[in-house]
Amino acid sequence: MMVDWLSFIALIGYVFLTYLILKEKYNPLVSFYLNGLKEKSHIGFNMDNMSRVEVEVFGIVWVKINNKRFELKDGFYGNKKHWILQPKTKVFGHFYLTELKDNCGKGIYDFLKENKENSISFNIEIKYRRVLKNKFFRRVLKLRWRKTSPQNYFHNFMNGDFWLDV
Repeated sequence: MMVDWLSFIALIGYVFLTYLILKEKYNPLVSFYLNGLKEKSHIGFNMDNMSRVEVEVFGIVWVKINNKRFELKDGFYGNKKHWILQPKTKVFGHFYLTELKDNCGKGIYDFLKENKENSISFNIEIKYRRVLKNKFFRRVLKLRWRKTSPQNYFHNFMNGDFWLDV
């Protein structure tokens, strides 16, 4: 009798742990990192979809200087277009920091010249969620966006230095 109950408890534990493994396998997980390219202010963007599901990703790059926010207004790094990443894929993109603009359309480089500065600390963040093609499941599940915490990088426009700002 005791062996029967212990076997039953072990079977329930096995089923639960199998469920956790399957659930983790189908949760989206995306990571990214930046690297400086040969040209000054030209930044490379590398992103990995490490999950087994198709993922939709939006990204945004911004700088805040003297309470003025500069950001990329369009495209993949301006939170306007999305990437669709297939499972277990890596993608590469790039952007120019000189394209950062404020709400009035003034460029970051012009702003820095006026204020006699030559370096910025900029931020990048991505948000992602699983892609569901079935409209019924999209409505029922209402998948939430997962956000990465903003990563801070430092860039010097004069000599092109670029590194992670910690």
